[in-house]
Amino acid sequence: MATDRILQHPQPLDPFDDIPVAYAVFQLIFDAAHSQVVNTRYVYVNRAYCRMAGCAREDLVGRNFLDLYPEGVLWFPYCQEAWEKKETVHACLYSNETGHWLDFTVGPAGGEDRVAFIFTIMDETVQKTRRETTTDGIILHISKLLNNDEDFENGMNHALEELSRFIHPDRLYVLETDGITASNTFEWCAPGVEPEMETLQDLDYDGYLSGWEKYLKRSGDVVISDIEELKADDPVDYENLKRQGIRCLAAAPFYNRGKLIGYLGADNYEKNDLINTQLVLNSISYFIGAKIVNHRLMEDLNRLSCTDTLTNVYNRNAMMAAMKTLSEQEAAVGLVYADVNGLKCINDRQGHEAGDQALQHAADTLSNCFGREKVYRAGGDEFVVILPKIGREAFEERWKALQASLYNDGAYSFSVGAKWCSDSTDIEEALRIADRHMYEEKERFYRIRENDRRKNRG
Repeated sequence: MATDRILQHPQPLDPFDDIPVAYAVFQLIFDAAHSQVVNTRYVYVNRAYCRMAGCAREDLVGRNFLDLYPEGVLWFPYCQEAWEKKETVHACLYSNETGHWLDFTVGPAGGEDRVAFIFTIMDETVQKTRRETTTDGIILHISKLLNNDEDFENGMNHALEELSRFIHPDRLYVLETDGITASNTFEWCAPGVEPEMETLQDLDYDGYLSGWEKYLKRSGDVVISDIEELKADDPVDYENLKRQGIRCLAAAPFYNRGKLIGYLGADNYEKNDLINTQLVLNSISYFIGAKIVNHRLMEDLNRLSCTDTLTNVYNRNAMMAAMKTLSEQEAAVGLVYADVNGLKCINDRQGHEAGDQALQHAADTLSNCFGREKVYRAGGDEFVVILPKIGREAFEERWKALQASLYNDGAYSFSVGAKWCSDSTDIEEALRIADRHMYEEKERFYRIRENDRRKNRG
């Protein structure tokens, strides 16, 4: 009998209630002219829609949309378009009502002035797209900074500062290494964070960075989400990071011809779902590595263009440039002119290799007294020392130290002359005076040597 009653009074079937996507039908409510959709009324919702909205069916059906969601007018233009064109409309919006990104299709439904919506939650897809777009934008922005017209130092510092705005670390830094030592060459610190660049210079690579190699082998970069994981396996690195207040870090390597030459690192960076921080670091590290390699190459080329390769002091081109710069200033300057005595004789009797050694010895002697960056090989066997912004007394002390060094040098003989002037705009005249004093000294040297020869022959 129960079966008969069921057959006689079956429950109505709902073809939409079990579909896995949210589905809803709305009655359109128009303005007085029946030309503009100003509200909608729920006619039907399936179970998936109720789950998405977080409401029971009886709380929705029969209710006006704006009564439930006063800020929901953004949906009405899509309803209007579907009603006017009598065709489906597809779009994707963020729904404040549900707290989700919704991909939806709306089209005419059965009944006059009705539309039906099908919704798909797209949070993951939209977030992935936004994450990729945001990440790509950051990489493009920083790469442009690294390739603009700023000089090397300012460009690198500017890039780190801009990068900090997106990943909000305590500290960003560039570590450079030759495989033997490692040094922190650039650094950005958040307010209140103690800089570490001065303390991280010429560190032993094996003791400081070799522990990161296991991360490179595993994933190609370094991600330490919690430094406590280092405590057992790498206590030296653990203690160093802990001393700096580092809780987590990420670092991306950069290479030159396959050889590791450094890292771009971030300490205590912000973990953000909208940014792929590691991809940003990996990409930016490539541009930073390329900029560093190019800069070092230009430095080497510049150094070669202004360095005497035999003696490893500056050459005549560099000397002329330094003198031009000083001639446009009004600063005190001290000058020393030096010449290797008897170089031709050394070359003739002992060979040019011995002559080269004499020149190298002269450059080293002057460098020891004045600093290699102040010494220039003017040409042949002549050297010039330029000491800008030096007082008379300080210059005379160093000049006397040189004379004492030459007096005690039994290997080779030098003739030297010196001149200090208070105004570097007269540097060319001062150099001529130092040169003249040097030649007077050289003439005395050869007179004495000739007299000694005559005595020996007599």
